[in-house]
Amino acid sequence: MTGDRLKTVRKYLKMNQQEMGDALKVNASAISQMENNHIKPSLDTLIQLTKTFDVDLHWLLTGKGDMFMKLSNKRSGDPSKNLRKLKAFINDELMSLVDVKESNLMAEAYDIPVMGEIAAGPAVETSDSVLDVVSVRRSMLHGTIADYICLRVNGHSMEPDVLHNDVVIIRKSSDWERLNGAVCAIRIDGSITLKKLSMDNRRKLILLLPINEDYAPIVVDPNDHEDVSLIGSLHYLYRKMN
Repeated sequence: MTGDRLKTVRKYLKMNQQEMGDALKVNASAISQMENNHIKPSLDTLIQLTKTFDVDLHWLLTGKGDMFMKLSNKRSGDPSKNLRKLKAFINDELMSLVDVKESNLMAEAYDIPVMGEIAAGPAVETSDSVLDVVSVRRSMLHGTIADYICLRVNGHSMEPDVLHNDVVIIRKSSDWERLNGAVCAIRIDGSITLKKLSMDNRRKLILLLPINEDYAPIVVDPNDHEDVSLIGSLHYLYRKMN
């Protein structure tokens, strides 16, 4: 599969996933997902790979031929003819990728990577590492899969509704007023927390309310922070039963 060949190229070049991600202008977790065939590389990513490392696109997509273009060019002896063939092949593969995208949209289920943790307590920094993958029925989501982010809960402040180690699916939105009163994911200076959102418009403060009475509310004055942003609201959660 394409992801397996991407990993082969990276290993051949003796690069780690972060270095490959920097070269292809995607994050390391995306490289991990591609190599494990959880997501398909976009056409832009494939073309960037061919431009940066001279990887043969035909080999990358089909596994046929040589890994690197310069080997194929030496055998063909006609660079302009090879370029025309490459352009025609890219056009064909673009249509193929469009078909794959459409079929994915009609699929019964999506696989969503769990992209780090969200605090149920004081806000903590999350990471780009992929912790797990959950399968979500298409009927449970509104819009596209890009409208959602999946995180694992770390902490007890939202119990008993949301438990430590639950996996939450957050529907992205930056509409503070519409989500007033909802359980939301909020980023504060690069760290994120899961709380019930309450807007104090009179004093221009943001109140982040726990469900667990053992935890105190968090009062946020946006003027005291470099970044206070709304990620979105809790849409669904997964819980492993022991």
